[in-house]
Amino acid sequence: MKKSIPIKDSFQGLDLAQEEIDTMKEQFYLLDRSKTGFLSTLDLGSLFDAIGECPNKDKLSQLVAWVEEKSGKKFDFNMAVRAWSHLKELNLKDEEDEFDFDILNTFVAMGGNIDKSGVVKKQKLVEIIRDQFGLTIDIETMFEEAGIDVDDDLNFYDFTCLLESGGSQRASRICSIFSQASFA
Repeated sequence: MKKSIPIKDSFQGLDLAQEEIDTMKEQFYLLDRSKTGFLSTLDLGSLFDAIGECPNKDKLSQLVAWVEEKSGKKFDFNMAVRAWSHLKELNLKDEEDEFDFDILNTFVAMGGNIDKSGVVKKQKLVEIIRDQFGLTIDIETMFEEAGIDVDDDLNFYDFTCLLESGGSQRASRICSIFSQASFA
């Protein structure tokens, strides 16, 4: 009986490098002991452990449900690659959610409310940046880049715009600075 060769699938548009796809292929076929070209969703955790991903239980459950929705209880190498790309998307979403939580915590620490109401006093921001930390950040330029009226206090939306105006690196740095500040 002639063994069928899987049709080469296009992985274009997936957030994986060729090296990652090659690693997945190697580990997939090592786990495919019966040489059927398929693994069970029960093998998904072992497969991701083998490639060094090690998703937690919740993430693994989400991944199993996603794979089962797409291909049932068994999946091939192509689905394994797509599952890895999906896992990366889940991880990215979690990072974005965590970042948003950091901004909210910083907003609350600066005087805003947990329900995103209230304001952060512009003067308090300037004092922390200039006085407590002696930073030479041009806060006025930051306000302008974020499109914020420099005379107003900041609501949650404005505060978020201010932190994100310089990209995630700046926002992360500023959240860290504000979390260390004394708000007396």
